[in-house]
Amino acid sequence: MLYLEWASIRSWYKRQPIHLVRRYFGDKMGMYFAWLGFYTQMLIPASCIGCVTFVCGLFFMNSDYNKPSKEICDDEHVRNLTMCPICDEVCGFYPLQDSCFTSKFTFLFDNPVTVFFSIAMSFWVNFFVGTATMFLELWKRHQAVLQWQWDTGNYEEEEEVRPEFQARVKTTRVNPITRKTEPYIPFYSRASRYVAVNSI
Repeated sequence: MLYLEWASIRSWYKRQPIHLVRRYFGDKMGMYFAWLGFYTQMLIPASCIGCVTFVCGLFFMNSDYNKPSKEICDDEHVRNLTMCPICDEVCGFYPLQDSCFTSKFTFLFDNPVTVFFSIAMSFWVNFFVGTATMFLELWKRHQAVLQWQWDTGNYEEEEEVRPEFQARVKTTRVNPITRKTEPYIPFYSRASRYVAVNSI
């Protein structure tokens, strides 16, 4: 059922069946996907503005607003300029007209409308950061509805420590949040593992 209603590429436009997800994966995963869907919905207006900016870039690509591409692709003096190699050994000199496609492609994402897009996004961010509680309060409201529907209001689950981890770790410390003694890996031990992993 989830494959047909949720995991299929044909269902991209449908609302996610969060109750089926919860029934199949459990309460925690259901709440996670509910949060992810809510967060994605809150980003839809920003993505619409971004799509309009991209379409404007397509519309203005061959206009006078795209002077660098016009010079690179059309101007006889400019397009025949010889450019230095990009890399040291393998690359050779090349004519500037070879960059015609690249300059047009770059214009899609860096055009005059992009300035207005960045201003709109700064207002968008300021709106949500200035009233960051709005997103959180809307999410809390949505979460409260789901908790009521799923009857998980008084739900508290203790996370079990993996037995393999508990057997290998010799040091313990008091968790500052739960005030319970837990197995703990000291910083020097973690640091050596991080160095070993990142050196690969």
